[in-house]
Amino acid sequence: MPLARPVGRVGAGGGPEEWFYGLPPITRTMFVAILGTTCLCSFGMISPMALTLDFGRLSSKFEVWRLATNFVFFGTFSFPFLIQMYIFVQYSQRYEVAPFNTGAGGTSADYAWMLCIGAALLTVMGFFASQPFLGQALSFMVLYVWSRKNPDAMTSIFGFQMQAFYLPWALIALNVLIGNPIFMSILGVVAGHIYYFLHYIAPESMGIDPIKTPLFLIEWFGGRPQPVRGGGGGG
Repeated sequence: MPLARPVGRVGAGGGPEEWFYGLPPITRTMFVAILGTTCLCSFGMISPMALTLDFGRLSSKFEVWRLATNFVFFGTFSFPFLIQMYIFVQYSQRYEVAPFNTGAGGTSADYAWMLCIGAALLTVMGFFASQPFLGQALSFMVLYVWSRKNPDAMTSIFGFQMQAFYLPWALIALNVLIGNPIFMSILGVVAGHIYYFLHYIAPESMGIDPIKTPLFLIEWFGGRPQPVRGGGGGG
């Protein structure tokens, strides 16, 4: 049985190939998709307008790819793009290796299902808020859910150490201080908290457990259904 590769970490030793293949599968796929759309748009090969969440063209032209492509475009090459990509890769891989168990035993299948639920929630929000791109919101949702699953873990932002529970709020406060928009971050927090509530709080307080990873996703990632413990299933 082949040994599992260690999880990649930005700034870790080893070459780029080792780092890339050390990323868990969904994070690696998202990284390639985001980098690919950025290259295509930055070099003028496609227009960002072809990727937007455009409900008019969805309904009239049946351009269903827009439901996915709007989540994998963080903008053309720039310093904000690099920061956003760094945040996504860091916290996506951290969460993917140990997500909430929603039926697949805390594996990539559970993470994939969380992304599907998050994308659906954000698409509804994007409709009412008229937002063409929701990738930053999805990235912030991942960070928020990771912080709720690992509230006591120590992390840092530009060298300042803090508990993970405070990280989303610290990033939002930092963006306010430097004059960056925070609307996408707020959408990500809202979507992330809805997911956290449905998975972790609703089973105990309301006696319902609405989030179950579908069997086809579990089998796609080569796993088997696992029991979900009460109170949201833990890790």
